[in-house]
Amino acid sequence: MLESEIVTQGVSLMQFGMGTVFLFLALLVLMTKLMSLLVARFEPKPAELSSSAVVSTGTPLAGQPVEDPEVLAVIAAAIQAHRNR
Repeated sequence: MLESEIVTQGVSLMQFGMGTVFLFLALLVLMTKLMSLLVARFEPKPAELSSSAVVSTGTPLAGQPVEDPEVLAVIAAAIQAHRNR
């Protein structure tokens, strides 16, 4: 075989391999988007929380204001200790 034939076969094989990888990755992206759309369509909506919702331990849910000054002091001290580390 001549060198030019070997190079031509190498380029052809490279194009086939890169095309295969490209098609596989494109298919993977499309299938991921499709699954995401299906999950978003059939997933139940999260329930709305009332503003007075409290966890069974008596602590407010995330996003709820804390009105107890002792709890606020403990949180402030923990934040300050973390920042001073």
